Amino acid sequence: MTTQLIMHGAAGRMGQRILSLAHEDDEFAVVAGVDREAGALKDLGLAIDKPLLDTLPAENGAVVIDFSHASATPACIEHCAANGMPLAIGTTGIDPDEFNALLDKAAERIPVMAAPNMSVGVNVVFQIAAQIAKTLGLDYDIEVVEAHHHHKVDAPSGTAYGITDAICEATNRTRSDLVHGREGHTGERQRGEIGVHALRMGDVVGDHTAYYVGNGERVVLSHIAHSRDIFALGALRAAKFLGAAKPGRYTMKDVLGL
Repeated sequence: MTTQLIMHGAAGRMGQRILSLAHEDDEFAVVAGVDREAGALKDLGLAIDKPLLDTLPAENGAVVIDFSHASATPACIEHCAANGMPLAIGTTGIDPDEFNALLDKAAERIPVMAAPNMSVGVNVVFQIAAQIAKTLGLDYDIEVVEAHHHHKVDAPSGTAYGITDAICEATNRTRSDLVHGREGHTGERQRGEIGVHALRMGDVVGDHTAYYVGNGERVVLSHIAHSRDIFALGALRAAKFLGAAKPGRYTMKDVLGL
C-alpha cells in the first residue's frame, strides 16, 4: 500500500533528506512539502517537481512528518487532528506539559507519535540506558553528554532527554533530578542527580554518551550518528506504520516492535 506523505518543515536539513528518500521509495507518494516560505521543491535540490506550500493542506489520510520548529508544531498537531491526518513528530524543544496535552487530545482522532530520535539504534540505546541504570542503582553517578552541529537551536537535545527520561522512568526519578552543566562552587555531587551537558560544534550530526561511574569502574554507552539518513529512514518507517494504525498515541517502540 502506498503511503501519501506530507513533509512539514520541508526546507530544513531533515525535511529535504526525508523527501529525497521518500521520492526514491515506491511505497511513498509525496503529496506536498510545507515550509515558512513558498517556492518549488526542485529549488531545494530535490528531484520532486511540486510546489512548496507555506500552509498545511487538508488531505484526509495523508501522513504528515513534522521536523519544523517548536513554535510551529502545536498548530500542526491541531490541523492534523482536525483533518484526519496521521502525524509523526520529530521536532524537539516544546514545553512537555503543553506537548503531552496536545498529543493526548489529537490521539482521540488520529494516530500520532512524537519521538526525540527516530533512528533504530538510538531507540535501542534508550532501552539499554534504562536497564543499566536500574541494575546499577543510585551508587553509580550518571552523566549524559551530547554533541551537535553549531546550527542546532535547542539544548540539551531531544535525544539526550530521551536517554534521561528513560533512566528516570526506570529508577523513579524525574527531570527535577537533572543538573544542566556546572559552574562555580557547586559543592559535592548529590546522590541520584543526573548531569546533562550539551556541546555545539562544527557539523556534528549527533553524538550521545551516557556515563555510569561507580567506585572502581565505569560503564559507557554511546551512539554516534554518521548520517542524517538514519533519522530520515526511521521517520519514513514511522510514517508507514502510522498510515495503517488506529487513532492513539504511539512510540518508536511500537513502530520497531521493541
